[in-house]
Amino acid sequence: MKGKKNVEDVNAYIKKISDCNGWKVNFNKNILLYLAEGLRDNFNRLGYYNCPCRDSQEDPKIDRDIICPCRYAQADIEEYGHCYCALYFDSKYDQNLPLKMIPERRP
Repeated sequence: MKGKKNVEDVNAYIKKISDCNGWKVNFNKNILLYLAEGLRDNFNRLGYYNCPCRDSQEDPKIDRDIICPCRYAQADIEEYGHCYCALYFDSKYDQNLPLKMIPERRP
């Protein structure tokens, strides 16, 4: 494992991912903190950023598709304007609108 992460480390990771993909992050600071804490806890327990909204099998090979940003994030953002856990948003999405329910894409 590559050391313990704190929320600041996770926020830097989230920002890097959002910048690289042209996404925005959830503007609600409480939700953002909750998701960042979930990613931190998963990293510190598992050694990788397992999606905080999905159960891990505690094996990076099995969980590969749900390591944040998950394999389904891009499709969710394109179709619904945000990812499954509402961490990442399309840059044009109005976050004042109610969130859309996203069906689980993971088989």
